[in-house]
Amino acid sequence: IKALFNNDCEEVFKIQWPTCAERRSFFEDLIDNTMKQAAEPPASKNNSARRPLEVLPVAPPPKPRQLTEEEIKQLEEQEEDTLRELRIYLRDVTHRLVIDRRFRAFTKPVDPEEVPDYNAVIKQPMDLSTVLSKIDMHQYPTARDFLKDIDLICSNALEYNPVKDPGDRLIRHRACALRDTAYSIVREEMDEDFEQRCQEIKESRKQRGSECASSHICEMPKEDCVPGCKKTDPKCNEKLKMPGRPVDVSTPCSKGKLCFTQTFLELVLKPLLL
Repeated sequence: IKALFNNDCEEVFKIQWPTCAERRSFFEDLIDNTMKQAAEPPASKNNSARRPLEVLPVAPPPKPRQLTEEEIKQLEEQEEDTLRELRIYLRDVTHRLVIDRRFRAFTKPVDPEEVPDYNAVIKQPMDLSTVLSKIDMHQYPTARDFLKDIDLICSNALEYNPVKDPGDRLIRHRACALRDTAYSIVREEMDEDFEQRCQEIKESRKQRGSECASSHICEMPKEDCVPGCKKTDPKCNEKLKMPGRPVDVSTPCSKGKLCFTQTFLELVLKPLLL
């Protein structure tokens, strides 16, 4: 490389090594500025670090998507299919309770004319025939609601029949047996997932503000109406005359509670002892 350049023609320029003072003078400003920047962080970053964060309110959950009319119709049909299966099952359970001879006293309402003080003691009467009517009227969206009326039948029997004589104790015993039997049947046979589904349907309809059951309920025929017959027709009136039903143990004689107990013992307890 030295051969390429000629010293005589001033093609080579010699540089002297800098002294310590020259080096210090050259780098002094750079070192001082660097040290100042390292000792003092930027003001913007320092202020943002010290400033407390603003507390923001919790954002509300997003509103559920509004269903279309077609989706609502399809949903109601699916719900009604589920509730129809529930009603079929509850009718079967109630029928098994009705045909059980132990529970004959609870199969129909107590006649207030035969037991005048019954409505004064029991404010909310209930019986198995009323339970069946409520099933038909779609008033049990869950099995839990059905069992509440079974509890009501039992509590009414316990309230009206205190422990005083064997007849009262027998009625109380059978009322408790009715409740235990109903609970046992439902707990053993009904799937928990099915009951949960019915509960979800109940809550969903409550939120939608739609019962969705009234359009499926069939109207019951009037008691004084026979198809194809007028009320003023004498022949029609003969058709309407039905023989009186025999007095069952749930409708005691008009003498009151004492006669109720006697009738119950004669019709229920006596055949069991023979």
